[in-house]
Amino acid sequence: MTYHRIYKYTSIGRPLEPEYPTNKAVLILMPLAALLGAVSAWLGGGQAMQVLQAAVSFALICFGSWALARELFPDDNPAAFISMVLALLAALAFDSPGILIVFATLGLVRMVNRSTGKPALKSDSVIVMLLTFWVIYATQSPFFGAVAALAFIFDGTQKDPLRHQLIFALICFGGMVVYMVDHAAGQSYFQAPDSLLEWLSMAVLLVLALDMFLLKEVSSSGDINHKTLDLSRVKGGMAVGLFAAFQGLANAEAVIILVASVAGIGIGMAFRKAFRASASV
Repeated sequence: MTYHRIYKYTSIGRPLEPEYPTNKAVLILMPLAALLGAVSAWLGGGQAMQVLQAAVSFALICFGSWALARELFPDDNPAAFISMVLALLAALAFDSPGILIVFATLGLVRMVNRSTGKPALKSDSVIVMLLTFWVIYATQSPFFGAVAALAFIFDGTQKDPLRHQLIFALICFGGMVVYMVDHAAGQSYFQAPDSLLEWLSMAVLLVLALDMFLLKEVSSSGDINHKTLDLSRVKGGMAVGLFAAFQGLANAEAVIILVASVAGIGIGMAFRKAFRASASV
């Protein structure tokens, strides 16, 4: 990929260049996803504005789930499309599948794994921090502040660290504490899974945790410098995605797109291993 002008303004935004087959496929699928959302809302008796909102939401879910899955496991592009399909099915099944947290998590993961090949700009850090506060208050998820703090700590301590990220980590953690004190949120936030959806989500997250621990190498490279991504940073990004989904399991529907993105990765790995096993026989 050549140096895109977008990198003058951000280091965590990645252009969706249609010259690449996977990107072109996403650009084609997004309008189809929007149509699916619009038809679903219309069949459900939605008014014109609701139909429009559903179309935009499904397009964002289509892109967000694919992009997040690619960031969580950069070496498995096909699995990202499985994540996309699962996310769209989840969007059909649940009224509030949680889009904001997907893009906030996407920004955090890109900041940590540096898939663009560049460290985050200070303006990127500010935007991601503001998204974090938006998630905390809009979804009543105080512990997402801890997830963001963890991401900033990773970026501030791993290979080629940005030490000022530790300040952002402190601010995010402080925002979490302020919300918890103001809303009297405590340990009761976390409860044992009590529904099939929560148990399935927990199982899916355990798969990602296992993948993270077993991951020994990464072959994907940064968009700009074309250097192989740092293994510890990729694992750090996976950990951020894992905890972002885990902290929301108290209301599993709110993180169902995150869970779908993780599930796609697990299914993709299972198929790939099965294929390799059959090919070796």
